[in-house]
Amino acid sequence: MYVDKNLLILSGGREAVEGIIVAKRMGLKTFVCDGNKNAPGKFYADEFIVGNIYDPDEIVDVISKYPKRNLIDGVITIASDAVRSVAAVAEYLNLPGNKMKTAIISTDKLKMKECFHKHSIPIPKFTAVNSEMELIDKMKNFKNAVLKPVDSRGSRGVIRLNISSDLKKWYNYSIKFSQSRRLILEEWLSGPQISTESLVIDGKTYLCGISDRNYSNILETFPFVVEDGGEAPSKHYPKIKDKIQQILDNTAKALGIKNGVLKGDIVLKNKIPYVIEVATRLSGGFFSTITIPLVYHINLVEKAILLALGIKVDSPSYPLKHYCYEAQRFFFPQSGIVKKISKPNYKKIPKYVKYFELNVKIGERIEAVENHPMRKGSVLVYGTTRKQVIERATRLINQVKIVTS
Repeated sequence: MYVDKNLLILSGGREAVEGIIVAKRMGLKTFVCDGNKNAPGKFYADEFIVGNIYDPDEIVDVISKYPKRNLIDGVITIASDAVRSVAAVAEYLNLPGNKMKTAIISTDKLKMKECFHKHSIPIPKFTAVNSEMELIDKMKNFKNAVLKPVDSRGSRGVIRLNISSDLKKWYNYSIKFSQSRRLILEEWLSGPQISTESLVIDGKTYLCGISDRNYSNILETFPFVVEDGGEAPSKHYPKIKDKIQQILDNTAKALGIKNGVLKGDIVLKNKIPYVIEVATRLSGGFFSTITIPLVYHINLVEKAILLALGIKVDSPSYPLKHYCYEAQRFFFPQSGIVKKISKPNYKKIPKYVKYFELNVKIGERIEAVENHPMRKGSVLVYGTTRKQVIERATRLINQVKIVTS
């Protein structure tokens, strides 16, 4: 589809590059904004703007001074959590997009849970935590719980707690990751975890991708909660399609989304979906940019861009149909100073490998992985069965040897 319009993309990171490429293929002129003046997206954009995409006031100020601001037809973020800035720019330039109220609720874990509770959406038991002593007192009501900053991302500051935990220690650890100095304590629900990504069109959600999240290393990373990739399609779909559809529709309505994207993190407990968190943006981890087009043959980024431009899009089929299987795994090297790296020859990597990245070098000091950004790269493969892709991803990960001391 050729679209002769101008798109502002608030994110120029590595994962956003895939989205910038999609936009350019559509014929769009791309204005890319990022706080990093040398962001990878800069070299793919038609024009590049420097600005902190996580500060709505700064971004509006930057855009207000941009000579071509009145040429911008839509604004979007890709693989970043800059939804408040997207809403602020959309409001300033009178562009399509979510209201600021929606953006605030979807980026504040406490406000989000309160909203969902009000609308009877299944969620874990939760409570606000404002001090060490309050955590100690409120933890008495939980056997197993998760402590989170209300305003962090990438699993930063997320800690699993139980009756044996050093609550003062972990309160002080988690609070460091909250700019607003607020935490939320919620029940830890045991069960399969899944990721969903949907389009919202005229208030109705249309599932575009659903995957199983892999936490097979949960004991090794305890008390931190760090995902090690996953597989698509989910082995629970389409058995849970109606339940998922209902919960996503209710969530979009609760948040006030009319047209846009809804990313969901969901736990299945006794086959009942519980919403852990959602985001009103395209996901990271290459789920929206690589996995969904690969597995489901849906160009989700293109459709999200069209909605951001105020252009109607065709809805995906129901139930969702998959065309192959995909697995992703991450590198979790041992802490220490890197002495040696052994990895496969890039020229000999099999064609079934869609993505391979290793972010480590000799002499680098590696810390134990405590959150998602601390992982050192990933592999993403596809194939004809779930078993096959898991074996392929695992084999590729095991071919990389990182020696530390």
